[in-house]
Amino acid sequence: MSEYENAASLYLPTLTKVLFVAEAPPVSVDRYFYFPDVQSQDSLWVQLMRALYGTDFGNTKSERPHKKKWLTRFSGDGYRLIDAVQFPISGSSRERVREIRLLADDLITRVKLINPMQVVLIKSTVFEGLMSALGDAGLPVVNSGPLPFPGSGQQVRFQNEFERLVKSGR
Repeated sequence: MSEYENAASLYLPTLTKVLFVAEAPPVSVDRYFYFPDVQSQDSLWVQLMRALYGTDFGNTKSERPHKKKWLTRFSGDGYRLIDAVQFPISGSSRERVREIRLLADDLITRVKLINPMQVVLIKSTVFEGLMSALGDAGLPVVNSGPLPFPGSGQQVRFQNEFERLVKSGR
């Protein structure tokens, strides 16, 4: 197992209610969602915790030392995050979408094994690369458009789109 898979395996829910699918692990190995000691640039973890737990999740600086607790709560509540591609990728959006599409069958197999009640696609490249394939496979994708990646100034948009998903009952 890779370092990424080892970290994620510590936080597997018994039943996956919502499976979040992000693009790929970061190129910088010190910033992965499931690594407990990330010191900066982990906006996906921060913004997902804020979206799911609202005011229970305080400011980032005070919550960062308690990341293990939050990841335990995340998995205990039936949430799980995986990457569409299991290794870091780079290049243009078009190149990343192509890479995601090439590996769609592998992802579909992994998602079917997880058997989530709902699937949420995070980032436009993931949505564009997988929406058709996951829909054709009968998987329960709930977002009808891309949920933006919550970095590089997209945090507010991520929160707003996430809130819309929740309010829509999905």
